[in-house]
Amino acid sequence: MVVEARWRSGALNTAHHAETLGRAVGAVPGSVHSANSAGCHRLLREGGAVCVTDAGEIAELAAPSGEALPDDKSGPAAVQDGLTLEDLILLDALPLRTATSVEKLTVVAGLSADSVRAGLGRLGLLGLAESRAGGWKRSGKPG
Repeated sequence: MVVEARWRSGALNTAHHAETLGRAVGAVPGSVHSANSAGCHRLLREGGAVCVTDAGEIAELAAPSGEALPDDKSGPAAVQDGLTLEDLILLDALPLRTATSVEKLTVVAGLSADSVRAGLGRLGLLGLAESRAGGWKRSGKPG
């Protein structure tokens, strides 16, 4: 259940991960003027969550073991499959066009410098990040 989430947030990453595991995801829509509701509206618009407005709907969504599971979704593997939540957050923080410093990534991702450095190493090995001109950016070709 996502009650508040900004446009890019850990709550959205967790909701998307729950959806891939076949878990029911709900979102409470907030004010369209609030940045803290942008992520919930995004989930609802993209079809990743069910709109929840009261406790009865929460109980219905959390039906007994497997009753309300969505149909199995099978498709091609995504480059993010198998990444930890920390690595997903870091990948989301990496710019696509220009390289950025580890210091800026710590601020954008909200992670420690050691976590960012370790994550960049893992993402680099997977071909998802590359070092350019003393900084880091998202790689154009994973693998």
